[in-house]
Amino acid sequence: MRPLWIRSKRVFIAVSLVLSTSYVNAQQLPERWQQTVQQHPSVQAAQEQAEALIQQGQQLNQPLYNPTLSSRLEREGDLNNYAVGLSQTIDWSTGNEARASQSDAMTALAMSVYRQSASEHAKTLLDAYVHWFDAKRRYDLAQQQEQFVQQAIKLVSERRKAGDLSAIDEQLTLLALSQQLQQTASAYQQLQSSQAKLNALLPGTAANELSLSEDMFQFPPDLTARWQQHPAIKAAYLKWQLKRADIDWKRSLTTANPTVGVEAGESDNENVIGLTFSIPLQLRNNYSNAVQAASREALAEEKRLIALKRQWEASLKSSLNNYRFVKKQWQSWQQNFQARQAESMQLIEQSWLAGDLSTSDYLTAMQQRLDSQFAGIGLQTQYRLAAIEWLYRSGKLSETLELQPLSNQ
Repeated sequence: MRPLWIRSKRVFIAVSLVLSTSYVNAQQLPERWQQTVQQHPSVQAAQEQAEALIQQGQQLNQPLYNPTLSSRLEREGDLNNYAVGLSQTIDWSTGNEARASQSDAMTALAMSVYRQSASEHAKTLLDAYVHWFDAKRRYDLAQQQEQFVQQAIKLVSERRKAGDLSAIDEQLTLLALSQQLQQTASAYQQLQSSQAKLNALLPGTAANELSLSEDMFQFPPDLTARWQQHPAIKAAYLKWQLKRADIDWKRSLTTANPTVGVEAGESDNENVIGLTFSIPLQLRNNYSNAVQAASREALAEEKRLIALKRQWEASLKSSLNNYRFVKKQWQSWQQNFQARQAESMQLIEQSWLAGDLSTSDYLTAMQQRLDSQFAGIGLQTQYRLAAIEWLYRSGKLSETLELQPLSNQ
C-alpha cells in the first residue's frame, strides 16, 4: 500500500491546480456570452419595450394636425344645394417642434433603457456564474477531502493492528469522517442552489458551455468621467430631457391654433366658393396649470438625476476600493499559501507517520488545511465579484462582453 502522503499530495496538487487555473483552461467566448445575455426573455422583453418607445417617438415626430374633409347637402324647394370643403389647422404654437424634441429624447431613451437592461442582466448572470463556480469547487474539494479521510481510516486501522496506534486514534478518524460527510452534503446543497439560480438565467445554455477568461478580471481601474455615460445615468438624463420637452409641449397648448379651409359647391344653381376661418377662444382654460405641472415634473426629474449621479459616483469609488483591497488579499493568499499546499501536506503526514504528531493534532492540521483551501476559493470569488461590480458601475461591462446595442439587434 502506498504511503498516504503520496496519495494526498496528488489530491492537493489537483485541488491547487483547480484553484489557480479555474478559468484558464477554458477559452473566452464573448459571442456565447452575447447570445446568452441577449436571448434571455427578460432582455428580449426590454428590447420589445424599447422598440415600442421608438415607435411612440416616431409617432410624436408626425405632423400634429391632419387635414379635414367636410361635405354638406341640403334641399331648398326643388333645388339641391351641396358643398365640399377642405380645412387644415395651422401649428402657430410650434407644437410640432416640441413633439419632435420629445421624439428624439424618447428614441435615445429607448436605446439606453435596453442597454441598461442588458447590462444589468449580464451582471446578474456573471455573479450567478461565479457563485456557481465557487460552489462547484467547494463541492469538489469536499469530495476529495472525504476520500482522503476514508483512506486515512484504512491506514489507521492497519497501524492499529500493527500496534502503532490505539483505538482512540481510530475513533477520532471516524469522527473526522462524520464531520466531513456533513460538510460534503452542505457543499452539495449549496451547489444545487447556485445551479438552480444560474439555470434560471440561461436561455437553454448549459453552465459548462460557458467560460470566463482570467484576463477579464485583470484591468487598471480608475475614476474617469466615463461612468457618466453609463446607461442608467444616460437614461435618467434623457428622462429629464423628455420632461423638459414636455414643458414646451404644454406651453404650446396655451397658444390657440387657427383652422383655415376652402369650400366649393352649388347653391340655387350657382357655383359657390367660400373660405372658412376658426380659432379656439381659450377663455375658460388657458392650460397655464399644465405648464406649471410640467415644469415641476422636469425639476423633480433633474433632482433625481443629480441624486443618482452622486449615488453612482459613491458606489463606483466604493467598488474601486473594494476591488483593490480584495485583489491584494487574494494575491497575498496565492503567494503565501497556494504554492506551499503540497509541501506542507507532505510535512504534516510525514510527522504523523513518524509518530511526531498525534492523530488528534494531525486531523486538526488537516482541517486547518481544508479551511485554508476554502478561504482561497472564497477570496478568489470575492475578487471576481468585485471586478464584475466595478465593470458594471464604470459602464465597461458591455464592452468587456461585447454586447450589441439595440440598433444592431
